[in-house]
Amino acid sequence: MDLVVTTMGSLFEETVGSSEAGGFISLVGLAVGEKIQTAYLASNGASQLDRKGMIEALLDMKRRIGSDFYVVEESEQRIVLGNKRCPFGELAKKCPSLCMLTANVCGHLAAESQGYARVDLPETIAAGASECRIVINLEPDPSGGGRRYHRRAWA
Repeated sequence: MDLVVTTMGSLFEETVGSSEAGGFISLVGLAVGEKIQTAYLASNGASQLDRKGMIEALLDMKRRIGSDFYVVEESEQRIVLGNKRCPFGELAKKCPSLCMLTANVCGHLAAESQGYARVDLPETIAAGASECRIVINLEPDPSGGGRRYHRRAWA
């Protein structure tokens, strides 16, 4: 499966460019995030994941796909996750837009749980770092970078 996703991402990047490929992969990430959230809510018998449940869901889901995620920092303002192993391996370096899957899954689950999230990926294995850093900011900051996510109005 990893080979299929990575090949698809690489072909998108080669055909339409990195930005457009990232946009498409972002949509895939949002859809995956919704499915993961639904599964974890059903298994917990809850209508919304609390903060602890959201973090556990992210770590569990990432472990299931072959990553090695762990909590670096947790505060009221943000959660910082590290990752020692990319599920796409060295192939991710050929398709760095696949990092949008991680950003969107993390952003979607955090926003649905906490109401808001802004996700930054300051370091990624795909960009040559030894580990990934995923910063999930939980308080709005208009001057901050990253991708912003909000809880769905109908949730």
